[in-house]
Amino acid sequence: MAAGFGSRFGGWKQLFSMTSRNYSILDFSIYDAIQAGFNSIVIIVNENTLNQFQQKYATTLPKHISVSFVIQKIDSIPTNFKFINRKKPWGTGQALLMLKELVNDKFAIINADDFYGKGAFKLMYESLFNNNNNNKKNDNFLIGYQLDKTLSQNGSVSRGECFFSVNNNLSHIVERKQIAIRSNHTSYLEKDSIKAIQNDSIVSMNFWGFNSEILDIAEREFNQFLEYYKNDDSEFYITKVVEAALNDKKTFKIIKTNSQWFGITYKEDAKMVSKHLESLINKRCYPEILW
Repeated sequence: MAAGFGSRFGGWKQLFSMTSRNYSILDFSIYDAIQAGFNSIVIIVNENTLNQFQQKYATTLPKHISVSFVIQKIDSIPTNFKFINRKKPWGTGQALLMLKELVNDKFAIINADDFYGKGAFKLMYESLFNNNNNNKKNDNFLIGYQLDKTLSQNGSVSRGECFFSVNNNLSHIVERKQIAIRSNHTSYLEKDSIKAIQNDSIVSMNFWGFNSEILDIAEREFNQFLEYYKNDDSEFYITKVVEAALNDKKTFKIIKTNSQWFGITYKEDAKMVSKHLESLINKRCYPEILW
């Protein structure tokens, strides 16, 4: 998902150069996905950045990799709805729905501006396509990160805290807003009250593995979202689709990882991320030239 404008970052961070060879975070994610076994890439873009993404990826990836682009637009909605005051696309749930005509198999979806780590991609590919972990055909998956490995030093963040039922299955997600370290303790803000949260809480960073029936659920829920839309800036999130799928008794298995997530929520995060990526290249975790 690469269609959102980074308001706190102040630009299209999905294309922001992070290394001396002008690689973005997305370049490393695509590399990790290919190494894990994925062979088809769909990049969900904004109409303002389509040409840049096409120039960057249409002919540069390995020849055995299929790459396509789909534009997430404000007016990519059912024809019986019309909203003239909407200024931006409708959120990650709509981005997911943009895949409906392109995907008919299991798939993974990520944020373009988050670094997940190559181990996370391997775990996701094995969970989706290898049947040696007692996974069922229609299972869905979520890569779960430890909260303290997802915080920014430059400001507060929002995270979806994951809760489990039996067998490590996801029972529900609660959105925690303005998470930060305050007085040496991690906490979040809820209705003007500061509440503590454990550093080892498992959170979602929008790395999901779905089977294609999730797209039918997304379509149903998006229509319902639009029915009650009040001409504000509210967004339709993937988590709303997941909540609906859970209510439909769909199974989501949480795949815990010890990987260090990092991303560029704020402009000030870019320097740290760049340093980390260059360090991984120097340690030969990645080649100097990805492709």
